[in-house]
Amino acid sequence: MDVRVNQKTRNLVILGVLLAIGIILDVTPLGAIPIGGVSATITMLPVILGGILLGPVYGAALGTAMGVVSLLHALMRPVTILDPLFVNPLLSVLPRTFIGVVSFWAYQLIKKLFHKQTPALIIGGIAGSLTNTVLVLSMLYFLYGNELLNSPAFQALQLSNRQALIYLLLGVVASNGVMEALLAAVITCGIGLGLKKGLPADSTRL
Repeated sequence: MDVRVNQKTRNLVILGVLLAIGIILDVTPLGAIPIGGVSATITMLPVILGGILLGPVYGAALGTAMGVVSLLHALMRPVTILDPLFVNPLLSVLPRTFIGVVSFWAYQLIKKLFHKQTPALIIGGIAGSLTNTVLVLSMLYFLYGNELLNSPAFQALQLSNRQALIYLLLGVVASNGVMEALLAAVITCGIGLGLKKGLPADSTRL
């Protein structure tokens, strides 16, 4: 019983630390890394790591919490023209809930297939990052496609129909999305291998 309580306490502490790191990344410039002509965001890295380290339940909880942070960010200090749309929890919260879950199962699958830590962490990082990108852009399209097409900013881009909007969103995936996924892979692998050596064997899912 004591072992189970200690494990749960340890998980909650790790969860709290990762959430705090995620909030810091969200509210400071530390969450965006300029690479070439694009800015890759790493605010969801704590969620990816949380899913891999603690399992899908804690990963989903951490992702949901970070989604709420994104919602509050959009509500209280919108920066871009799209930020007001993120007050909708279907756009800001729901996609984030799945980041840690997908990261965990992708990590476990690759680890089971190849019995190697490094490729499993890399794929887990990529899967979590792309889950966020694809789900957010998909929800943006299905919930606000017509509204975006009718907005002055998007009309200036001469987007005449939903097909043109799809091409634009795919362009975002190909540029920022791929860059963020590669960055997530490198950082997740580096931190994951470090934690594997530094933490007790029974303290995480690594």
